[in-house]
Parts: sequence; structure tokens; C-alpha cells
Amino acid sequence: MKSLTSPFHPFTLSFFRLFAVSLFMSLTVASCGLLESDAQDPNEIGGETNLEMTEVGQKFDVYADLYDFIPDGYIWEDSIIVTKRSSGVVTMDVNLRFEEKVIYTLDSLFGTQNLPRESKLAILDAVLEKYGATIDTSEKGFIRIHAEPKFKITSEGIQEYVNSNGDQSKPFTIIKYNAKVGDKYTFKRSDGTTITRTVTYHSTDDDYEVGFWLLKVFKTEEVVPNDPLFQKIIYVTNHKYGTVGAHIFTKDGKEIRLGIWPPTL
Repeated sequence: MKSLTSPFHPFTLSFFRLFAVSLFMSLTVASCGLLESDAQDPNEIGGETNLEMTEVGQKFDVYADLYDFIPDGYIWEDSIIVTKRSSGVVTMDVNLRFEEKVIYTLDSLFGTQNLPRESKLAILDAVLEKYGATIDTSEKGFIRIHAEPKFKITSEGIQEYVNSNGDQSKPFTIIKYNAKVGDKYTFKRSDGTTITRTVTYHSTDDDYEVGFWLLKVFKTEEVVPNDPLFQKIIYVTNHKYGTVGAHIFTKDGKEIRLGIWPPTL
């Protein structure tokens, strides 16, 4: 493994924020049916925790749709496997491998290409520490990323511990499956920043495309105040298959779509 402060490659903030979202989306998969929750606190979920999709050994796929920006194509490989499950808290082993040109493309998309190299590396160290990720740049022309994050995944909803720096006593909800449009989930970070997620859509027909299938979905919109890169992020979830996608909007309105392929679909 290369040192996180190695000058081997000028990694960018834009890429690692996108990586964090894609990683996050790839891990928040869950649920086997619509169940009502008794919990009134939006950051409390109960429900069944022994789900087929989170059994140890289950494998998931995540991809970033960048063909509008890299028309000649790019290599993206992933291995995302459930390694542990305890009372709804699921641990994943995540390994991503992709071409360096993916980073350069995202650098341009998010407008960070002109940042000083030292600033990019300092930000990178902080982001990697937050998400518990490591980088291997030893293969020429490719980047490898590894992480083993934890999330709470039950039949009633999906939560993450990324914003609490892994503190499992402070979950942040993505979706509760009994949600109504307009429901909000809020979280205050240790730096004082308050993040709000709002349920903006719940389809009544099968209208969201995942591979060859159309699914009913919720859409939860996240806005982080004064974020230098994003307008917003929209998480797309299904009550049976968990998170199936995300839409990331840059400051100038460009949209990057992330897709999730659950193993039981």
C-alpha cells in the first residue's frame, strides 16, 4: 500500500467524495417487505434483521455511469461482500479497481482540477480517515480502494454510521419504509454542520429502471450546507431490494448516476 500522503498520484477531493457516496450506496442494501415501524424517532428503526440480502457471503455490484463524460469507455471492477451481521449491523468487505482516467474525469466535473496538489492530498487524508478506506496505487494506470464499513440494515429501513465516524449509537437514516413524502431526517455532525435528508418521492407504479426491471422507489434528497462540490444527492431505495441508485448533482448542474445491483433481484 502506498502512504496516504504519497506524491505518487494527485488524488482529488471530488473523486473521494463520489467514492464515499458510491461505497455508501453499495452497502445500504436491505429489506424483504413493507412493514410498519413503531418507532417515532426518525433515527430509530426496528424490524427483522435476518434478511436474505445481508446474509454472510452475499455479493453486490455498484457502478458509476460516466459514459456521457468518458465516451471511449473505462474499466471499473468491484467486489462487495457481506462478511458479518449482528443485530442488523452489517459489515462489508469492499474492493474497487478502476482506471486513473476516472479520477481525472471527476476532477474536471467537480471543478477541483486547479487546487494545489498539497491541498488535495491533505483533504484526501482526512476523507480516507473518515471512511476508513485505504488506497493501493502500485498497479500502473489503476487505482484500488479497500474499506470495511458498517451499516444498520433491517426490514424497516436503512441507516448509516459514516456521519458519526462509526459511532453506532448515532445512526443517520436514509429511509424508513413507512415514510411519507415530506418526512425529514436530520443529523448534526461533530463539526456542528446539520445535514437534512427529505423524502421527496414515493412511486405508486413500477417506474424506476434497474437493469431489465422497473421498481417502485422512494427518493431521499440530501443537502449539505455550503458544500463546495454538490448541489444535492438523491438516494433511491426500494422496500424489497434496499438502495438501488443515487443521483449526484454538481454545482453547475451536471448529474452523475450511481447504480446498485442487489443479489436477490
